Amino acid sequence: MWKKIASLIIGFSLIILSSYANGGEEFLSPSEYWERPIPLQIPNSNSELPLSFHPEDCGECHKEQYKGWKGSLHSKAVGPGLLSQLEPHNDPEIAVSCYYCHAPMMEQSEVGSREHIKNPYFDNKLKLSGISCSVCHVRKGKVYGPPARAEVRSEEKKWHSGFIVKDFFQSAEFCAACHQLDEGYELNGKVLTNTYKEWKNSFYGKSNITCQNCHMPDRQHFWKGIHDPEMVRDGISIETYPNERGAKLVITNSGVGHFFPTYVTPLIVVKGFMLDNKGKLIPSSMKESFIGRKVSLDLTQEFFDTRIAPQKSFEFDYNQAFLNGNRLIFKVWVYPDKFYNEFFENMLKGDNIGIKNNELEEAWKNSSESSYLLWKKEINTE
Repeated sequence: MWKKIASLIIGFSLIILSSYANGGEEFLSPSEYWERPIPLQIPNSNSELPLSFHPEDCGECHKEQYKGWKGSLHSKAVGPGLLSQLEPHNDPEIAVSCYYCHAPMMEQSEVGSREHIKNPYFDNKLKLSGISCSVCHVRKGKVYGPPARAEVRSEEKKWHSGFIVKDFFQSAEFCAACHQLDEGYELNGKVLTNTYKEWKNSFYGKSNITCQNCHMPDRQHFWKGIHDPEMVRDGISIETYPNERGAKLVITNSGVGHFFPTYVTPLIVVKGFMLDNKGKLIPSSMKESFIGRKVSLDLTQEFFDTRIAPQKSFEFDYNQAFLNGNRLIFKVWVYPDKFYNEFFENMLKGDNIGIKNNELEEAWKNSSESSYLLWKKEINTE
């Protein structure tokens, strides 16, 4: 089944960002900048960059950025889940299509992008670094970045013999290369990755509150999201309203600049239940509701889409007569990797030729351990 899914993904992952204009004589156009695979970084006569692109080398000077990246999901873009399914020399098209976002540099690919022959410049260490410094900041052997901070601007000429400055790095369009996939596969009339357009059509897009404002505050390289409880709590508000037959819980997308959640992978589970006067669960009282976009593992069906658009709300009604002494409890659980977890579990049950079971088991374990209790409250029923 994994090959079927991968073949579907090929259709919408081979995308080049080409519709966002941004000039600059020393700067590649956006379509050239996000050409993928990113062309080999072999220095030419005009190159100003040493031959090392490994993030730990960048971290010798950019310590805070490296520390943030190391703990981020960008650094884990080539993880056991991806590695368990890829056999680049047997299925080069699948491998190349996945690498377009997970490891887009030509040096990160075992095979060439067109002839699918062995890539003599392949660097496995660089591949395993996923979305590292070079992916965003290096093109044609030169370093690019946002304008330097005022306190260090006078020193910028000393760095990399003067890096090339562009405001493009501070725009939401920069992130759209991997977080907006318009071309190819759609499910129920909607693309699977629509984050940029969700942002653009929202209050945040119209107010130019960019991705970087929330995911890279003060230029931090953490890129926190659905896996981080504090980030999620800051992005939504939860209110409860008791009534005669129970209570209502309302979750509002008050601070997330796109749908909550934006992808098909997470699932938020809202639970309401009662405890008896001994503190034990009354099984018949359990009620659940779901926030997310639930799709089949083979990506052919959409079961529901209850995601919350920016500044919109989701209501959970718990209507059940209370018995004397019973306590009503509300809980909100977040499963950031729900789709992946079910997908990996299903693959482990089958006999999939070419699957690396050790990596697959690690991926399943990691995705099983990422869930967390976001919020809990006992409602006063008196």
